[in-house]
Amino acid sequence: MRKLLPLLVVAFLAVAATMQMPAPEPITVEGKLVDSKCYGMATGMGMPEAALNDAHMVPKPDGDGMMEMPNCGTACANMGIPVAVLEGGEAGGDVYVIIGPAMGFADYMADEVKVEGEQAYPGAIIPSKLWVKEDGNWVEKAVPGTMM
Repeated sequence: MRKLLPLLVVAFLAVAATMQMPAPEPITVEGKLVDSKCYGMATGMGMPEAALNDAHMVPKPDGDGMMEMPNCGTACANMGIPVAVLEGGEAGGDVYVIIGPAMGFADYMADEVKVEGEQAYPGAIIPSKLWVKEDGNWVEKAVPGTMM
């Protein structure tokens, strides 16, 4: 038994050394940058269009109707609420949450963006490149930093 245990350990380590973790899937997503919280809430209320701009429609404090909240998406991103790319830029498109510092994306809320990176899990992207459409042209921007 004493001689078998070291052999089993060596065999296990040899097998483990040859196993590789699957590489993250590369992905590029193009669409509108949205505030994930407001877009999710608006979608849940059946009116996702209310959160497609930076100025969102929100319920009035007295509950009597709706009002416009200017720079709502920017404010949420600056508070750290995750941002997402709404693929295609229209309600009903797939949503990809950006795994990164939301504050770094605040200036691009409601802009058309293209994000290249790795799919962390279905519906989430770790960005490595970022482009923002300006005057009809894609302009590469710095990807906000992360801890890694």
